[in-house]
Amino acid sequence: MRAKAWLAVAFAGVLGVGAVVAQPPKGGAPKTEAPKAPEGAKITDPLATMIAEAKGALGKTRDYTCTFTRQEVVKGALSAEQVAEMKVRLNPGGVYVRFARPDAIAGMEVAYTAARKNDKFRYRPAGVGGAKGFRTLDLDDAKFLAENRHPVSDWTMSAVVDRVATAAAREKALNNPVEVYTGDFQFAGRNVTRYEIFTRRPHAFRHAHRTLVYVDKETKLPLRYEAYDQPKSGAAVGDLFEAYSFSDVKRNVGLGEAVFDL
Repeated sequence: MRAKAWLAVAFAGVLGVGAVVAQPPKGGAPKTEAPKAPEGAKITDPLATMIAEAKGALGKTRDYTCTFTRQEVVKGALSAEQVAEMKVRLNPGGVYVRFARPDAIAGMEVAYTAARKNDKFRYRPAGVGGAKGFRTLDLDDAKFLAENRHPVSDWTMSAVVDRVATAAAREKALNNPVEVYTGDFQFAGRNVTRYEIFTRRPHAFRHAHRTLVYVDKETKLPLRYEAYDQPKSGAAVGDLFEAYSFSDVKRNVGLGEAVFDL
């Protein structure tokens, strides 16, 4: 089922590592007609509902482990898929990531804990550069961000939801339309709803022309996120500039501070 809604979206506050899992999610060809709401029925905002449900699910999650897969445009080029073991604590925030593939970054480790309240993280590069062990860097370290689009604290499911919510709220503030389409798909063995979000009106502060978010139907957690640039002249789809996947998710496993404070 595919539903189309024209929205000006407002929000009220809104592992060993396995095989590469960020394959394109599977789904049939969606219908293009929007279903008609019953007479007198309340018209809902699917994007606001998705964000509220995801925030609610994450609010009930103390921590999680998963296989983390990402691609990012860095220095003008889209990286190969990077696959890592990820461990996340929600409050206080904590993120640990150890990359396994590709070979160029295998062994790279990043660890952050908000419990220290110093806006720093620990980093051990891949290869011979990591022989000296971990380094302590600022979250906004320029050299690190030259190789990564976001600080490690923004690699999580919560950060993905916040990114989508912030982008949609910005469009509303600018009185720009937001188009949302939904469809049923499968991703990494899970039944998901795909939210396809278009913000077609270009401006200097727009996050993306097209954003896809795949949300687990059962847990309401975002399992994959993709963001695309404005299509080039004559192209139907813009270029991917970042994509994050979270698969084999295990929640509330009891991660302690030692996982993140390295």
